[in-house]
Amino acid sequence: MNYLFSLLSIFKRFKRKISLTFILLSMENILNLLIPFFLGIAINDLINGKYDGVLYFSVIFFGMLIVGVIRRVYDTRVYAGIYSNLATETVESQIQKRSSDSQVVARSNLVEKISDFFEYELPTGFTSLFAVVGSIIMLFIFDYKIFVAGIGAIILIVLVYVFSEKKIFGYNKSMNDQLDKHVDIISSKKKESIFSHFKKIAFWKIKLSDLESLNYGIIEVILFGLIIFTLVIAATQTNATPGSIFAILAYVIDFAEGVGMLPFIYQQKVRLDEIVTRINAA
Repeated sequence: MNYLFSLLSIFKRFKRKISLTFILLSMENILNLLIPFFLGIAINDLINGKYDGVLYFSVIFFGMLIVGVIRRVYDTRVYAGIYSNLATETVESQIQKRSSDSQVVARSNLVEKISDFFEYELPTGFTSLFAVVGSIIMLFIFDYKIFVAGIGAIILIVLVYVFSEKKIFGYNKSMNDQLDKHVDIISSKKKESIFSHFKKIAFWKIKLSDLESLNYGIIEVILFGLIIFTLVIAATQTNATPGSIFAILAYVIDFAEGVGMLPFIYQQKVRLDEIVTRINAA
């Protein structure tokens, strides 16, 4: 049988199991989103000699903790099973296509990256997106000027990665082209060929890292500006309280962390697009 993979087809095939992981993840994220709000209430209550806010905060925190532990235990079992299925099918498909031993080994190893994407990067991306959307909604409730600034930061960061997409895909393609030759080159036992092989892999890793570092620096400057702007606005509000200032800053930091993580997930998605294309190739 000739197996064809795509991220969507894998999700559809295992949709019940994967959907349950995202239901648990959604519950965890909702509780996590409420933490700054209730912690702000707890701060104000403690200043006024009350402990109700501490109790509410504790319930939210331990609820999130319990759901998070259950999700992680379940995730490991689901994605380990998905990996074993996909890896076996990939090897069978590559053998039918008469791929070289080097290609069979390299592409079966690439399947692990697909499985890891579903287990680690996709939930991280979902959590980051949830944090961005949830935080921006909460910031709109607190102050519309911070909300507008947050939207502006998102637009700038999206533009950074729109201009980087082709380079990310191209660098990954070149590196995976070299990895396809891994077993054959090592089997040749030729010192010069082996050295050249690993040097080329290192070259493409450096190119990817340099691009990621540049994008990271630009994004951090944008987010730093947003945090400073928020600090000024929150501290100069006429009705500001210690709890509300804390909550606003906490949501901005959550927003910044979420926005900062989403481009990394996007890069992983671009890399997987190249991997899926390679595995499906005749």
